[in-house]
Amino acid sequence: MKSPGQIIRLSILSLLAFSIFACSKNDTYTPGGSGTNGGLSPVTVVKDIQYGSNKDMSGNVEALKLDVYLPPNAGTQKFPLVFFVHGGGFIAGDKESAATEMTTFAQSGYVGVSIDYRLDENIDDASDACSIDSNTEHESVYMAVQDAKAALRFLVANADKYNIDTSLIFLNGNSAGAVTVLHAYYVTQEDFNQTSPGIEAKMGGIDNADNNLTNTYAVTGIAANSGCLPDPNDITSSNAVPTIFFAGGQDSVIPIDQGHAYYCPATIYIYGSNTLYKRMQQLGEPAVLHVDPAGGHGPYTDDFLSQNEMCFFNSVMSKKTETGSFSAQASSCQ
Repeated sequence: MKSPGQIIRLSILSLLAFSIFACSKNDTYTPGGSGTNGGLSPVTVVKDIQYGSNKDMSGNVEALKLDVYLPPNAGTQKFPLVFFVHGGGFIAGDKESAATEMTTFAQSGYVGVSIDYRLDENIDDASDACSIDSNTEHESVYMAVQDAKAALRFLVANADKYNIDTSLIFLNGNSAGAVTVLHAYYVTQEDFNQTSPGIEAKMGGIDNADNNLTNTYAVTGIAANSGCLPDPNDITSSNAVPTIFFAGGQDSVIPIDQGHAYYCPATIYIYGSNTLYKRMQQLGEPAVLHVDPAGGHGPYTDDFLSQNEMCFFNSVMSKKTETGSFSAQASSCQ
């Protein structure tokens, strides 16, 4: 099995184009910043909720926060959760980048959540992929997985407060975020320990970091935009969940099929969206693949992503899960 820790840091130049409680503040947010906005009711956003804390790469303790986007007039009703992890090459980006997409989900009857996670701020520019230290890569991915899992435990523990139906949890990520959610679901502690000996002893476990919560949860489906895994066989008949993949056919960061990240022989070997989609097909598990043949890394707009992700998640909940491969700007919504 190829190293799950060895997911190459996604280039900032490519990606920027794309117990524990803290005081939080409630804001009302209407898409586009307009009070009318086509008659849409405002979404309530609860910002800067602390879900945990941990040391960053420099050894400083960092407070980890998330934003919750609640459907209009939620009351006490429970809604499916869309849990979003931003991109940025594990060195940049923040939860605010998902505001438009999470608002769209909330307007459509989901609780949207966007998280911040620990970044490697010791790296200023990851454009020279061949020179990145692989041990740092291991730890960057590992930290992001720790934080994502801690945030999920926090949300399950506070499901009543944030109107979350814990039987319907969807993971969603762009680029580094897609790498994170795929790893958080499919790569086990044993896998990390085998490929990165000593990492658990150094950084703690992936299921007990950041906070002392022990909640368990099940994932209903995944949306992965320009992500990858270290081994397609991490997906098995016993753990596969419906997944919608997005990729560019000319992605120079993550090969759509398989190969070295950045096509640099010094980097690790990874498996992209097309290979993971084929693995799902091999297992007879429902999946959708969107490929823009002429597109690079992250070729789809937020509007295209949110529309097709929402259709896919809705189809999973209705027990009529969409499947198939779609090219360019063809929608998979049925």
